[in-house]
Amino acid sequence: MPITLNGSGTVSGISAGGLPDGIIQSADLASGVGGKLLAYQNAIKTDTSTTSSTSFVDISGLSVTMTPASAASRFKIDYYVNFAVPGAVYSGSIKLVKVVGGTTTDNIYIGDAAGNRTRCSNWTWSSQASYGAYPVDAFSGSLIHHPNTTSAVTFKLQFKSHYSGGFIVYVNRNQPDSDSVNHGRGASSIIVTELGT
Repeated sequence: MPITLNGSGTVSGISAGGLPDGIIQSADLASGVGGKLLAYQNAIKTDTSTTSSTSFVDISGLSVTMTPASAASRFKIDYYVNFAVPGAVYSGSIKLVKVVGGTTTDNIYIGDAAGNRTRCSNWTWSSQASYGAYPVDAFSGSLIHHPNTTSAVTFKLQFKSHYSGGFIVYVNRNQPDSDSVNHGRGASSIIVTELGT
């Protein structure tokens, strides 16, 4: 069917998929049409990590860097982390942070300040009275954040132990990590989606 420009200002004869790829850009859509998916990236961590630090340190492999299309862009961040603490009465936590221009901001997804309590995105506490149990927690989170910048933005996950003296916390494994079908090795991930306004 030929393409026809009608006198009424309409076009007929264009079938679905009839326009070349890339001919319509996000800027061509009507203003006020929100929720356009502009870009996405993800990072999947399949190896293991540990720390005995009582200050937050990066979880290797769980970091995504993106440059916003405009300062109005929003980012949807979803993460999932297999996290474990020792089998006695110990605790640990993770935190989502943002880095722009070398400056780290850690208040985009943490609880309110309350005394000496650790401000974090997720935390766990093993209440076992002995080393007879080795719990693994599935930490997850989802949020939409507006960094209000056109500079590159990094979203990453950090973890820490709440106890000094060398008590270790674990990602993608448990404490004994025995070579047995009764113990597992998990995967963790972070997904970042840029949304236009």
